[in-house]
Amino acid sequence: MDTATWLVIGYGNDLRGDDAAGRCSAAQIAAWQLPGMQVIETHQLLPELAPRLAAARHALFLDAADARMLPKVTIQALLPAAQAPPLAHHAGPAALLAWARELYGHAPAAWWVTIPAHQFDFGAPLSPPAAYGVKLALRWIRRRYNAEQRQPAL
Repeated sequence: MDTATWLVIGYGNDLRGDDAAGRCSAAQIAAWQLPGMQVIETHQLLPELAPRLAAARHALFLDAADARMLPKVTIQALLPAAQAPPLAHHAGPAALLAWARELYGHAPAAWWVTIPAHQFDFGAPLSPPAAYGVKLALRWIRRRYNAEQRQPAL
């Protein structure tokens, strides 16, 4: 398995409480040191991530979501946007997948994992509900990774 099989991108503002949930999740995944898994922690999604996405077989986008809108950990399969939007300083996961497909010829199978965020105070640690959401998200990611490892290569 090559080193670009899985690309994990955890993003958010680590200075704003629960907004750091995606980055905290990514840091914990990096500590697992799993074969074939690359991890990126970033403040926001940038077009510069498209070539790394194109080199991956699977991609996971980890982010916080306002708990008033998404009150539980949510895992969504992602498809590239129908058309790559104009390049901008930041983008959403579907736009990045579209850029990977259009510029580099491949978009990986991808999932968007969102973790409920309850507080966004400057300098605050993760709230207990967000920390629990990270735990649930990590459990799902580990199961997905293990299931893919057991599948025979095509």
